[in-house]
Amino acid sequence: MSLNTANVPMALNAISALTIHGLITDSDGSNIPVILRRTAAALDLVPFLDLVSVAALDRPRRPYVPRPPSTLPEPGDLHVNLTFGDKKGWGRSSFVHEVNVLPTTTLPAHLPPLVLKVARSKRRAEIAREAWFYDELECLQGVVLPRCYGWFEAELTEGQSFGPWTATRKSRDTENSNPEWRFKGSKLKEMSGSRNYVSVLLLEKLGDTLPMGVPLGDELVKGLYDLFGEISELGVDHRDIRYSNILAAPEGPDTLPSLPSPFTGQVYTHRIIDIEQCEKTNGKTWLLTNWQGSWVQRIVSNLPDGIIIEPWD
Repeated sequence: MSLNTANVPMALNAISALTIHGLITDSDGSNIPVILRRTAAALDLVPFLDLVSVAALDRPRRPYVPRPPSTLPEPGDLHVNLTFGDKKGWGRSSFVHEVNVLPTTTLPAHLPPLVLKVARSKRRAEIAREAWFYDELECLQGVVLPRCYGWFEAELTEGQSFGPWTATRKSRDTENSNPEWRFKGSKLKEMSGSRNYVSVLLLEKLGDTLPMGVPLGDELVKGLYDLFGEISELGVDHRDIRYSNILAAPEGPDTLPSLPSPFTGQVYTHRIIDIEQCEKTNGKTWLLTNWQGSWVQRIVSNLPDGIIIEPWD
């Protein structure tokens, strides 16, 4: 299949709807296609985190870094059909699969290889939160984040449900452990616990995890630190820095090139994923950079020995 119908990449907001095959089953257990519509994350969806310094209570708080203006064109109305491919990952709130775009004559530009991040039952709020941060960090998509082609949702009708292949021990164990305290006082609270929605993010497919058992090299290590320095420029703290959340930038004939940083001009070899737990803060850039860099240090200093250090270690 070739999607190179033009020499320019498709705009991140070109798709207005998805038809997904193989995700939803009807009351008789048969797979049915489901149409998901693009959803906009409200500007006030995520409350900001106020970092207060005890040593500076008598001084004015640092203002939050404003969201950079979007550079996207007017939203498009493209409808894309997808089928599921291999599973790429899973976690507490979602699972990720490669997807195949069914070819049509209406694709106006090039789409790179894609994955679909699907919220588990009762985890719609987490996908919504992540969608908000992709909007907040739009200028860093293709730089330190994967490109995000939208947040899409559909409300399921009676008798429809996720296919049985999505059920895992992990999903059953965590279905009722939704951390609703994280959404207190925000619009996310009303989404938390919703069972009758299918909610997804359509994302650029990335490469592999960092190499283990070999020296990483000074240039790579510095680049990994700088990844988190980039989001620190916008007052964002990742809050879930771990080995599995740093992946290689996409490579191959159908992928899109990495973009230079709007802040430093640097081009990176890796990307940050799983930004649903990020916080928008009023922390100073150097403070956020150093804090996040300390977590990166825990990871990279142990990889040459073949050891993965997790946040809870």
